[in-house]
Amino acid sequence: MVVVTIALWKKGNPNDVTVLGVAKIANDGTGDITHGNYNVDLSHAGKYLGKRKGIWKAGRVERHRKKLSPYHLVYKALKAALQIK
Repeated sequence: MVVVTIALWKKGNPNDVTVLGVAKIANDGTGDITHGNYNVDLSHAGKYLGKRKGIWKAGRVERHRKKLSPYHLVYKALKAALQIK
C-alpha cells in the first residue's frame, strides 16, 4: 500500500506539522507482472480531518504500468478519486 500524507510545515518547520489529508492507494492483486490495479481512498481533509471518520472520496486505477514513477500512480489515484477528467 502506498500512503500519501499531505502535511503543512508551519514556517517550514518540520517540528510544527499539521496533517491536512491522507490518500491510501492499495494494489488489489488482480494485475500482472507489468500492470497493477489499485483501490484509492482519500480521508476527510482540512477542517473535517479527524472530525469525520471514514472515506471522503474513493476511486480506482486500472492497468497502471508499474515501471512508471510512483508520482504517476499518485496522480492517477487523485484524478480517479476526485473524478477529474
